[in-house]
Amino acid sequence: MMTSDAAKHLSEAVTFRTISHADYTLTDYGEYRAFLEFLEKTYKNVHRYTKRVMISEFSPVYHLEAKTKKYPPILLLGHYDVVPVEESTIKDWAVPPFSGEIREDYIYGRGTLDDKNQIISIMEAMEEILEEGYVGERDIYIAFGFDEEIGGMNGAKQIAAYFRERGITFDLVLDEGGAVVEGVVEGLETPVALVGVAEKGSSMIRVKAKGDGGHSSMPGRTSAITVLSEAVLRLSENPMKPRLTAPVTEMLRGMAPYMGRKGIFLKSIDRSFPYLSRVLSKSTTMNSLIRTTIAATMMNAGTAPNVMPQEASVTFSARILPGDTYENVIAHMMKVNRHLPLEYETLVKEEASAVSPHDSEAFRKLEKNIHKVFPETKVLPYLMAGGTDARKYEGLSENILRFSCIRMNNEDLDRIHSTDERIHMDNLRVMIEFYKVMIKG
Repeated sequence: MMTSDAAKHLSEAVTFRTISHADYTLTDYGEYRAFLEFLEKTYKNVHRYTKRVMISEFSPVYHLEAKTKKYPPILLLGHYDVVPVEESTIKDWAVPPFSGEIREDYIYGRGTLDDKNQIISIMEAMEEILEEGYVGERDIYIAFGFDEEIGGMNGAKQIAAYFRERGITFDLVLDEGGAVVEGVVEGLETPVALVGVAEKGSSMIRVKAKGDGGHSSMPGRTSAITVLSEAVLRLSENPMKPRLTAPVTEMLRGMAPYMGRKGIFLKSIDRSFPYLSRVLSKSTTMNSLIRTTIAATMMNAGTAPNVMPQEASVTFSARILPGDTYENVIAHMMKVNRHLPLEYETLVKEEASAVSPHDSEAFRKLEKNIHKVFPETKVLPYLMAGGTDARKYEGLSENILRFSCIRMNNEDLDRIHSTDERIHMDNLRVMIEFYKVMIKG
């Protein structure tokens, strides 16, 4: 298949509104069924030559059995659910967000960067090599989640359980994650392929405050809203302490030779970190890699504009560094706001993932394959601030890595989950070539 065909296929994939919601009853599963039918219709070789098993009705697992079992199997992951588009932002898009319009060699739409680009790239790669008569020496498994954006409990978690029940383990599990980045770190003079060897924990905490009700014409000196506002402000002004983790240490040391004079500090990051942490904290990207972050994301209060609310709540998203725990987060929140009358409720408790080795044969193999499509890049391990389905597969492989073979700059990163999400056709082409190399390798 030509890249133009792949672009058309991704364009069509975007038109399916496979939007996941925390409340599963709000999800339109008709769109999910239609998307799966689209995959079956489009990738005939994949569905002819692989065994497909459906998990939780909407997660397909494909198994391409090798003629010989010279090497242990690998597992390629992706997810086809997408986040919603805020109604108020639709007017800001250059094209309708679910149109899949192709303009100036860019495919636009929700999911073009997260994560239908990966779904389509894997399927295109598999379709092509099967058409060429590929005969492998290791089993290839492909699994697609349908609820990654809301935690993956019915998709990835159940797929992993399916593998565990059958005693199937993998030499490598590869999911979305890092990319080939340019201009993301100030002063970095070479493209860097960042491979996630771990990811931060993602926990949600609801904090409540109560106050006297009554008419807004006779307000008291404090209210539930003012108490919570103070709590949010104090947490913003008093973040958890910065700390180095092994993946970030290795990433910064690896960047040092390509950072000019700034690299002197990175080369001896263990000694320079007390000073350098203040500089890194000023970058939202780097700050997320050196500390557990606690961000207020939702607020709820009041029933009418002239009534004082008797209860208000704020939901916090805590992204937890390896080595920190959920209990550390709660203890910090309580310490910072110890003088305020607050209640804490756990909504989601998920710790940081295990850390996969970056000196393993699997990592070196991945590095070699990255160089086949991006020969000029420096491949480095790193810590993912965001979450993926990959953590659900812990125990099935010693090598759980996160890398999307796509070139990205700051502008591209800002489009993920945001307005005018898009991917260039050249990026899509490279992704397909990368997965062909991974499957054949």
